[in-house]
Amino acid sequence: DSLEAKVAVAVARFDKDDPAQAFSRLGPLASEHPQAEIVRYHLGLLLLWIRALDEAEEQLRRAGQGDGSYARLAQELLARVEEIRTRNT
Repeated sequence: DSLEAKVAVAVARFDKDDPAQAFSRLGPLASEHPQAEIVRYHLGLLLLWIRALDEAEEQLRRAGQGDGSYARLAQELLARVEEIRTRNT
């Protein structure tokens, strides 16, 4: 029943060819727990996998606003995404 377990179940259902299974679980979790770094981080990560960069950056920014371990991971990943975008423009 923990949030971490619910996120793990959602992420485990991710399939790049059919991401709906994961997103249909992570989306409601993000709505229920809008400040939860763990949800926003994993949502951003999965959005990167399907190359939805704008949406991924938004989720990573939201995750990165906290001060926990997932916030730090989100900040690092967001910096890398922004670096790649800069190189490709």
